[in-house]
This record gives sequence, structure tokens and C-alpha cells, in this order.
Amino acid sequence: MYRGFNICDVDLSDKYLESGKEMLNTHKKVIIRTLDNYVNDEGRLDGSLMQSSWFPTISTDVFISHSHIDEAQAIALAGALYDEFGLISFVDSCVWGYANNLLKQIDKIYCPTGRGTYDYDLRNRSTSHVHMMLASALSMMIDRAECLFFLNTPKSLSADDVIKKTMSPWIYYELMAFKYIKKPDRPRPVTKMLLDEQVIEKLALDVEYSVDFDDFVELSFDDLNLWRKYSKNKGISSLDVLYRLFPLESD
Repeated sequence: MYRGFNICDVDLSDKYLESGKEMLNTHKKVIIRTLDNYVNDEGRLDGSLMQSSWFPTISTDVFISHSHIDEAQAIALAGALYDEFGLISFVDSCVWGYANNLLKQIDKIYCPTGRGTYDYDLRNRSTSHVHMMLASALSMMIDRAECLFFLNTPKSLSADDVIKKTMSPWIYYELMAFKYIKKPDRPRPVTKMLLDEQVIEKLALDVEYSVDFDDFVELSFDDLNLWRKYSKNKGISSLDVLYRLFPLESD
């Protein structure tokens, strides 16, 4: 993980939604498994296998963090990043839903009381196991991706301009994971810039923002359009243009 961007005031066209759904469905096919796949020879659930099988082949450029209420907007953002820049995104709700389904499977088998309810202590234990595996898997995906895009809406953060708060424990976890994951000086060699250096410097001075959380740069809908305008290449090299257009103050 190299850089974080705070995406504000973005209302993407529905034309990107189908492209985003196609990408999301590809990821879901990789991580969806039935509980039977994780029972070892002793009849116990193999937690390490469950965790590692969630993302065995998913390779992404951007990790998109969002409120579950904004899932459609996050999927559209993933579609826009792919269609306009050739970037592969991971939408975190792709995993949330699977974790909940997995938890239901476990509780149905291991936690019933026989009276149509679940045992409270067993249910707490199963939730702890699944959420710990989910948190570990999300951390690995955040570390593996080059950028984190946080979809900042009233549904994900409070409207307080001074102290931002979220009701989502997973948004809190992902932002904290980003904060403490070690960031390399550069994730890879910089590709050749196709922008005039003087234009880059002038644009960067105009669009760089001071945001409420550390190590993030704020991007608006106009900023995304500006990135699209000046990004001549598709794929991972388009991120180099984004970094130059919108640098951190410490860069």
C-alpha cells in the first residue's frame, strides 16, 4: 500500500455499473466456497485454509473502502477505474457478504440449542473466528493493493467538519490498517511521464487538499475527470499520473 485517496462528492454515471459488477462477480467466484471445503481429516474446520482461500489469485491495484449502503456507488467507481484507466479494483463488500454467509453456515451446524435458537457463547466464538479471519484477509488485501480509495459519503462518515466519525467497525478497521501498514518509498519503478512538468506543478498546487485523516489526499469528481484527461496510458502506470497531479504535502 502506497497512497490513500479520500473520494468526495462523486456521483458516477450508471454506465460504469455493469463493468464494476462484472469485476465484482469475477472476484466472488474466487472466494465463494462451501463449508465442506474447510473440514479437515479430524472433522475440524481449518481456519488457516479458510482465510488463505479467500484471495488466492486476486491481484488488484486499488482497494475501495465504503459503507455497505454505498455498494452500488463503490461498484460504479470500480467500473470507472477499469474503463477509464485500466485499473483493477477490489470492493471490500465483496468479502463482507461472504463472511456473513460463512458465519450463518457455521452457526447453523455448530451453534444451535435445539430449541430454535443459537447458543450465546458458541455464537460469540464463531463470530470471533470469522471476523478475525476477515480482518486478516482485508489487511492482506490492503497491503497488496497499491492505493486505497475511501468513498466518503454521509453514509460512511458523520457530517461533522472537525471530527469525522463512522458507525461502521469495518470502515474504522480498514482506515486504521491503512494508517499502520508500512508504506514503501515507491511500490515499483515510476513509468515515464507523458505530462509537461510545468503543467503538473501548476495543477498540483491548485488541487491538493488538507484532509481530516493522515496520509490521504482528497479527490472530487472534477479531480477524477482531470486525472482521466491527463492520463495517457491505461493500467498501473496511470497511478503515477494520479500521484503527480495530487501529491501529499510531504512528497
